[in-house]
Amino acid sequence: MKRPIAAFLLCALGSFGAIDDNYLNERNIWIAAYKNHLDYEELRVKIDELNSEIAVARRRPKNLRELNDKLVLLEAQLASYDAMPKSFPDLLAFPAPQTDKIRLNIVSFIADTYHRELEASRARLQALEKDYLAAIAYLDEYEELAKRENDEKFLERVLTDKRYFELARGLIEQKKRALETIGGFIEMQTQNYRENDLVRISITGAVVLAAFMALWIARRVIRRYASDAESSAFWIRLISILTGLFAALFLLFNYIDNLLYAMTFVGFVAAGLTIVMKEAALNFVGWLRLVFGGAITIGDRILIYDSQPVIGDVIDISPMCLTLYENITHNNAAEIKRAGRIAFIPNNFIFTKAFYNYTHDAMKTLYDLIEMPFELKSDFERIRVIAEETVTALTGRYIEMAKLQYDRLRERYTMRGKKMRPKIQFMMQDDGKAIRMYLWYVAPYRDILNIRSAMTLELLRRFKNEPNIALAGETK
Repeated sequence: MKRPIAAFLLCALGSFGAIDDNYLNERNIWIAAYKNHLDYEELRVKIDELNSEIAVARRRPKNLRELNDKLVLLEAQLASYDAMPKSFPDLLAFPAPQTDKIRLNIVSFIADTYHRELEASRARLQALEKDYLAAIAYLDEYEELAKRENDEKFLERVLTDKRYFELARGLIEQKKRALETIGGFIEMQTQNYRENDLVRISITGAVVLAAFMALWIARRVIRRYASDAESSAFWIRLISILTGLFAALFLLFNYIDNLLYAMTFVGFVAAGLTIVMKEAALNFVGWLRLVFGGAITIGDRILIYDSQPVIGDVIDISPMCLTLYENITHNNAAEIKRAGRIAFIPNNFIFTKAFYNYTHDAMKTLYDLIEMPFELKSDFERIRVIAEETVTALTGRYIEMAKLQYDRLRERYTMRGKKMRPKIQFMMQDDGKAIRMYLWYVAPYRDILNIRSAMTLELLRRFKNEPNIALAGETK
């Protein structure tokens, strides 16, 4: 192919200077590309000739500098043609969809991306073909003109140019066939996507939508008919987790054709994540233990020992941490000296730390302790009587409630029966200078500080009026 084109080119180059200087100056993209091609090749010929002159001039360097400067200018002119179409293949090298890169998805299917790209390529080819026919008609007119003028030299030039243009007709037909092949491939891919992937996506969307609609309905039903807020939060969280798990498994089985490969892949990924994200994995496992184990639920008051005790109400259980609202309690008053903060505890504490639940299951009361030291000469029988009367008056109504809660707890755990009555004990201090009274009583966990305060003041008031009772260090 290159030798005939070169012959045509040399004939065309030799025929410049014919009767019409405006020949090949028509505003037609094919004629412009052809003229660029001629000019480009003419410059290359000049550069080759100049290089030959420079090689000779090196022996006589009189005009060497002038020749080198001329060579630089010609090479700059040659480089300017790189951004312009200088051959017919350059005109037909416009982008079109490539079959090996066509990957349909829901976005490209709905937007009809590849069809639109193909139509743009076809429109571009049609415009080029129209210009090509116009260029051929233009050359035909000059051929007739040359014949009428009986200008053999100009006629030969026009015929040489027409033979070069005829070579482009095959390129256009080849581009048409390529676009038709691409169009058939796109149509086949679209049809296959419509019959297979789109059906699968539609079924998936319908199932997932139905699952989340069922979740929405279940949440409303639970909120309306649940016995309390704690059970409502538990069931809503449980159903949400099950719904998400169902959706994930459905997507996995629906889109992974090789199940064994999928399970192996998931296993390797899980193992890698467990090694790299050990703490996060433990937190997630701890979250599952908290959600499904029932040891702690939202609303419980718990105490966690770390560097110092943290006591608070559970206000959220997320996959990574447990959130507490720090309460005003005896421990806060005696040790921490502050309360009301929000504490974020990593879920892995359930495996590594000791924790206490003040309100586990049905148990909403607990034993509290008041300690008072007395002089050795005090009347301890009278102290016992006053303590029993005071604690019964202030906490007696909680005893039956605590017993019922304890009995409900026995349905779940192996526990001996308890009467939940107050307990009073006396013990010698380590220094032997006083006897310490330990008064245990049951009270609701939310009212412990108020009850402790009221009971302490009442006991001090009554002990003060007893001549045979003296607190440690008190003289009567």
